[in-house]
Amino acid sequence: MPLITQIVPSTWQELEIGVRDILAECGMEAHRQVQVPLARGGADVDVLATDVVHGIRSMIICECKHWDSNLPQAVAHAFRAVVGDSGANHGYIISRRGFQAGAYASVVNTNIELLTYDQFQEKFFERWYRAQAWAMERAVGGFHTYYEPLGIPGMGQLLDEGDEAGAEAYYEVWKKYLFAGLMIQKFSPYQLALPRWQLATLPLGPFTSPEGDPLVIPEDVQGITGYRELFQKLTAYALEGLQELRSHNPNTRDNHDGQVESDD
Repeated sequence: MPLITQIVPSTWQELEIGVRDILAECGMEAHRQVQVPLARGGADVDVLATDVVHGIRSMIICECKHWDSNLPQAVAHAFRAVVGDSGANHGYIISRRGFQAGAYASVVNTNIELLTYDQFQEKFFERWYRAQAWAMERAVGGFHTYYEPLGIPGMGQLLDEGDEAGAEAYYEVWKKYLFAGLMIQKFSPYQLALPRWQLATLPLGPFTSPEGDPLVIPEDVQGITGYRELFQKLTAYALEGLQELRSHNPNTRDNHDGQVESDD
């Protein structure tokens, strides 16, 4: 199953941060170390998330345990009381290792699930992927324009003007970021509506240029197995590339205030 991140938490703090960040990246309001009111007093919870879907609000509480052993029944019992008294809609215990049989038995027919960190990522992967694919789409802006089948924006103008040196320099920059243009296309959120859409598995395989030559892919992109890390790298390269491409594109290179209405 796909994992959101390739980073494995090494401390309980990192586990809590990882859980909080995944829920936040899904579009929820999520916080660490929050006190929730109970029928008698209150309780400190590791992660509290508020989710609003179609105007319906729900509350999620997560208990994160970075233990070296499987969690016993007592942990699940204590968490049941917190989830029940707080009125939370869903409760998750996320364990580094796993759970003893008694823990599973104690949450049968409840709104609590027992998950390892990998299982937690799998559970929320589809929602996270949809949210973050759209986030990357919005962030990279006009970068897509340079890698569409219609051709490189402004290249024809340079050639018509006889600026062969300018066209060659422009093309070299275009080739430099071609890997990002091709990779990002694989994660376009518009593909999610296709009836035969399939998730691109990681790490991504080799890519070739339109001429069939192997593409040079930066070392910090090669071999990435976490979608979050890959999306972050591709977004950064796309934004960097967009600046360089616009500095060579005759339609945009004289725009010094950075306000570009169209790259075509």
